[in-house]
Amino acid sequence: MAGVTGMRRVTEKSDGLLGSRAMTSPDPLAGTPAPAAVPTVRQLIPAGLPVTVQLAGTWRHLLAHRRGELVIMTLLSLFMLPTGVYLLLHSQETVHSAKYGDMNSGMVGLGALVLVLGLLAWLPVSVARQLRPVQLAADAGGVYVRPMLDKARVLHLPWADVESVYVRNWHGPQLCVKPRDSRIEPQFNLAKQGNVENRAGTAVAQRRRMKKLGTNIHVPVGAAPGTPAELLAALRYQAAGRVPVELLG
Repeated sequence: MAGVTGMRRVTEKSDGLLGSRAMTSPDPLAGTPAPAAVPTVRQLIPAGLPVTVQLAGTWRHLLAHRRGELVIMTLLSLFMLPTGVYLLLHSQETVHSAKYGDMNSGMVGLGALVLVLGLLAWLPVSVARQLRPVQLAADAGGVYVRPMLDKARVLHLPWADVESVYVRNWHGPQLCVKPRDSRIEPQFNLAKQGNVENRAGTAVAQRRRMKKLGTNIHVPVGAAPGTPAELLAALRYQAAGRVPVELLG
């Protein structure tokens, strides 16, 4: 399974027949590198861990997790592109604006085309940059999570500090790592910015997220290699029975 390691089987020959046996659970004391004994927030996920998840596929991610933005961009393009082309072809005419007065149609059309094409290019490029870092990793010592593709923060939780690991659907499949200590959650709340209405909307979205997922510590895995079940199996192997790992849907 490309991109997700940690699930392996060892084959061996016995009495001339090829058989297989599952590997034993990893040593809970073994970790590469040696993990911290307490939850920590860092900037990078260590390299060389037995389970790593590198999200790939910009359009897969957009279709799975940001479909609403794609719909808006499509509708905007269907309106702006023909309008911009029409105005550009009729550049000898003028367009009147109550704020700016008479404007050249060609310039307005060109501006509309530049705007919509810029937005169409910005969305996939921004997503591709967001997916570039490793988003999730684990070893026998614990799990490393970049909550909601956070650019600057990685949360490391030793398995002893993880209450459960599961996958639920909220704007696409989300792999959730719920910490035992609820005091960890607030630092990953949705940031409230802008005016009163925007802040109120963010507060509503935060409540919906917690109601649906039960935690702020989650990673969108619609573009992860393999299936959510395979990813959970790799994490279950590293957890070695210390944490419930399940597919909740």
